Amino acid sequence: MAGLLLLPLTITSVLGFLWLHERGWLLWFVLASIALFAVARGTRFVIRLRKPTEPPPRDLKSPAIDPEWSAREVSAYERAQELINSRIAEPLPWEDLPAEGLAVVELVAADLSGGKRTALDFTVPEALLLVDRVSLRYREFLRRHVPFSDQLSVRALYWLWRRQDQALAAWETGFLAYRGVRLVLNPAVGLLREVERAITSGMQDRLSDQFMRDAQAILLEEVAQAAVDLYSGRLRFSEAELMQIQLGSEMRDRAQLAQEDDPVRILVVGQVSAGKSSLINALLGAGGAETDMAPTTDRLTAHETVIDSTPVRLVDTMGLDGSDRVLQHLLGEMAEADLIVWAMRASRPGRGLDVALLERFNALFSADPTRRRPPVVFVATAADTLVPGWPYPENRLPESAQHRLGQAMAAIGEDMGASAVIPVCAEPPEWNVDTLHDALTDALPEALMTQRNRRRVTGTKGGLNLRENLGRAGRGLGKGAQFLRRSLLRRTR
Repeated sequence: MAGLLLLPLTITSVLGFLWLHERGWLLWFVLASIALFAVARGTRFVIRLRKPTEPPPRDLKSPAIDPEWSAREVSAYERAQELINSRIAEPLPWEDLPAEGLAVVELVAADLSGGKRTALDFTVPEALLLVDRVSLRYREFLRRHVPFSDQLSVRALYWLWRRQDQALAAWETGFLAYRGVRLVLNPAVGLLREVERAITSGMQDRLSDQFMRDAQAILLEEVAQAAVDLYSGRLRFSEAELMQIQLGSEMRDRAQLAQEDDPVRILVVGQVSAGKSSLINALLGAGGAETDMAPTTDRLTAHETVIDSTPVRLVDTMGLDGSDRVLQHLLGEMAEADLIVWAMRASRPGRGLDVALLERFNALFSADPTRRRPPVVFVATAADTLVPGWPYPENRLPESAQHRLGQAMAAIGEDMGASAVIPVCAEPPEWNVDTLHDALTDALPEALMTQRNRRRVTGTKGGLNLRENLGRAGRGLGKGAQFLRRSLLRRTR
């Protein structure tokens, strides 16, 4: 395409030089071209002196944010990006990149640990797993995008790398010789090419600088991404190792299951006689839980069902009764839940016990940055007791009933710090249970992320575990003794 575009210019340039030569103007044209060349060089110098007030727009693609990251981890990564953009307004010397990378790691470590950890505060297995992930990732990149990468040996690459200066010098010398020959053989074309090169070289340098800056910024963003995975605990166990870690709640629920166990643990909490069991019955679609006005659930009872093709386990709990024993018990179960359904009786104004448990629950997860807080769905049960004339034909609430329910839900939401509270009637004729079902469906992806985070963190909190570490030491000594014995045998032979 470039050749086709330049062909008419080349032909007319040759004819034009012949015309200038016939009239004796060729020398004046050469002098004018030299003057234009000097102006172009001066313009290029002025452009290079200008300093951009802000980093140029990013041409290359940044690393994608992991969808499994929590809001805290996303915030740490975005803060690292801000640091990177402020430090790399223009390309840096490559030897300065390690120090910049260390600053990014320090920032991420401090953000995710509340200032308790710094760079290099990770274990050797975590570092090896990071190396393993990065190696597999770039191995796939090389195989898919770099030609001959699976055929070129490391020895050949090392040979080329050691001779890169000679190769660059040979290229520059050869190109300079070509420019000289071109100027001698075709002065017109040679002069035009030199003027073109002088004009566009500043733009090329600018594009090269921007590309280098983008490459350095993305390299540091890769460092930030790896640091988030490292200091959030995601590299403590591989995916296969995570599957081998059993949760304590899983073992307890196995003994109490009405049916087989399943992966998503939905805990239903609330005060005594808040309608928890009736709510579970409505979600199960059958009378699977005992219900009565008297408190009936004095232990954990697990039931299984399927929500939006996802197996879930609904765990009924004892009701809040104001005792510290029950509060501590529920707090421990909520810490091991994937999703929480908080039931409150719509006609019961006293919510002090719920507020106290919610405050302890929020404080528990605020104190541990490595834990992902389970999503909470707030439900106001027995909504029919707030509106006279219930039930209504086809469950269509008049405007006055809707207004009254709206005010009640706003009051509950203000007490519990909830943006939405779902009013339901779990007793026949049921009302608005399908809305609760949809809310649980929307919360399932986050619940699965919470369970995965819980498994990862639970697997790391085993303490020193002297027996396990003695076993490791024994196996390591055994391997060392076998190696030493084989070495001695080879020497004696």
